[in-house]
Amino acid sequence: MSAEADTPRSEIPALTAREIECIRLAAQGLTTGETAQCISVTERTVEFHLGNATRKLGASNKLRAVVIALQLKLIDP
Repeated sequence: MSAEADTPRSEIPALTAREIECIRLAAQGLTTGETAQCISVTERTVEFHLGNATRKLGASNKLRAVVIALQLKLIDP
């Protein structure tokens, strides 16, 4: 899957609002624990959302998922 910024909208994976929020907070440098506190859920729930987002984006890890989300303009820099 190409992660270029000009990817047609139909090729951009559909992430939930919570998945995008968790990716956005990860991009800001928050840890899983800090993200959990920020959005009032457990760390396990944050890991669940990040794992889903990572899988949907075809990324090998959270950092790569953040980069792809930025390239696809799912989150702002």
